[in-house]
Amino acid sequence: MSYLHRFGPDDVLINRVVTRPNYEFVMGSGSIYLNNERALGQNLPTGSISLYEYNVDRPGTTNATLITPYVTKGGNHLTIYPRGEPLTGSAFNSHTGNITGSYPMTSSIVRRLYAAEAYDPSAATSTSKAVRDTLDTYVNNRKEIIALKNVMNNYRSLSNSYAYTGSYITGDVNMVQIPSIFYDNGIEKGSVSLKFYFTGTLIDEVTDSQRNGELISTMGGAAGTTVGVVLYNEGFLLLTSSVAISTDRDVYAPGGSLSNPSWIFYGANGTYASASMYSLGFNGTQKIPSMTLFAQAKAGEVNNSQNPTWVSSSDAGWREQISISEAGYTESDKITIKNTVHSDYCNYEDEFQKQVFITEIGIFDEEKNLIGIAKLANPVLKKEGDSYTFKLNLDM
Repeated sequence: MSYLHRFGPDDVLINRVVTRPNYEFVMGSGSIYLNNERALGQNLPTGSISLYEYNVDRPGTTNATLITPYVTKGGNHLTIYPRGEPLTGSAFNSHTGNITGSYPMTSSIVRRLYAAEAYDPSAATSTSKAVRDTLDTYVNNRKEIIALKNVMNNYRSLSNSYAYTGSYITGDVNMVQIPSIFYDNGIEKGSVSLKFYFTGTLIDEVTDSQRNGELISTMGGAAGTTVGVVLYNEGFLLLTSSVAISTDRDVYAPGGSLSNPSWIFYGANGTYASASMYSLGFNGTQKIPSMTLFAQAKAGEVNNSQNPTWVSSSDAGWREQISISEAGYTESDKITIKNTVHSDYCNYEDEFQKQVFITEIGIFDEEKNLIGIAKLANPVLKKEGDSYTFKLNLDM
């Protein structure tokens, strides 16, 4: 195929593009909003994104039913999570037909408050069952915090604020969990910002301005102090400060009493905390493998067309002159190429020049199979003396 040209050693570059997508969550009045969007599709709660974008364009009506994942019940005991709960035991044995789940699968931030809990390390070796049971209760109530112990100690190279002591063991801990779909390869250092509003007024903001994971208050009663830490690679925010940041008072727990705003109550939501609102902003990190291809159209090359209209109408029957025999395949060398050079004068034709209009660039593999087509926004005129380089980008 004479119209195929190999990429040279310097014509193919493979690198990795790093992007920093920005996200902002706003929490208030029992709702969460993502990037000021009310909804990113049908069947999605506000403040969430779809993991696979299934059913986001289907209303679920008779003519546009929702798709569902399923497995066929068999002796292999494969099951799926229908409506969030797996079929096991007798429920699996009595089920007939396919076992179906549900879409869309959505993801959003989650806030959880771990209340102060007494801890007695000697309870593990106590002979009293009642004492050992207190340890079981402690572990059950704080198992997510305990699971982060080694991770936090590993972060101590950034700051001693990560040391697994004090509030992390027995005190109040306010945890905000950010799913990895939002940050991918880690939260960008220095990009985290948490804001606390009361009746629409900003009363405090914390940032990781030192880029070492410390969330430092910038205003209010806790100004200048570290109120928590960020686990950049795991997507956790741990807030431990109970210092009042304002003299205002709100109800931050169902049925609770009025309390001063503090970072322990950050993210409290629902019918309570009606006067408080919060925002969380950060940048994720996405590393996208990218291939850059330089397609060369050198002077004297790529000036033939496969378009049959390239031949002059006077030689429209040129195919009839093709000779196929044992000697080979032969075409006439007297075929006239249509002169496409435009003249600015009426009833006058400029001298013939071999030229083509490049509209597409095909990419072939080693077996000469077409694997991609790059289309130009506008045709590019190429004469025999012209030389062009087309830069093609492909995200892998």
